[in-house]
Amino acid sequence: MLNPDLDIKSLTAQFAEDGRLRIDNVLRPEIAERIRKYCLDDIPFDYLSYIDGTNVVIPAEAMAALSIEEQQDMQSKILANASEGVGFFYCGYMAARAQREGCNENLQFLHSVFDYVNGEEMLSFINEITGRDDLQSAFAQYTRYTTGQFLTRHQDDITNEQRHIAYVLGFSKNWHPDWGGLLQFFEPDGTPRDAWLPAFNTLSLFDVRHVHSVTYITPFAKEQRLSLTGWFRSIPPDADA
Repeated sequence: MLNPDLDIKSLTAQFAEDGRLRIDNVLRPEIAERIRKYCLDDIPFDYLSYIDGTNVVIPAEAMAALSIEEQQDMQSKILANASEGVGFFYCGYMAARAQREGCNENLQFLHSVFDYVNGEEMLSFINEITGRDDLQSAFAQYTRYTTGQFLTRHQDDITNEQRHIAYVLGFSKNWHPDWGGLLQFFEPDGTPRDAWLPAFNTLSLFDVRHVHSVTYITPFAKEQRLSLTGWFRSIPPDADA
């Protein structure tokens, strides 16, 4: 699946500068196109959020069944947390929770991408360009951000999960920076650093100690922010089984 023309030596040098790296054209073009199409057409995304002090997963059918009053109450709680710099609201499809049985051919392909990210070729690639030798697995979820969705400022460094390198494999096309959805980086004190625009067939890698967010998607965004995201970790791949 990886683009065979990637310059490993150059990528390794770039990551070593700041523990961050953005790789363009990371996958073979035809693979990236298939992933984007199936993300748009086939994934039964859940709604993921932080409400009443806990992470919440709401299937699309359950979200659609909520009354207007229930939706407004949920939105008020999500935004109240966000105003204090806490929480998130976006759509996800997680490898550990998703069931392959009964999936159509397109979803089966998307599951094969989960397997590939956890496989020898990708893990060897990530170990090499990040200067590590201990990465054994990747947590993976497909994500979709649309109008009103966001991820507040945070770090991904959770010791007991042995996360080391965060990644965002992007499948958005023709993204306008005014639409939001930027991968925004910060100094430890909250001072903004720089931001990376959603783009097609790009792999963003960064040390989990980097503070970052996904900025609020505006009402006038014409595209969906689509990606495969997660962390490369030093624990076996069956840890999420």
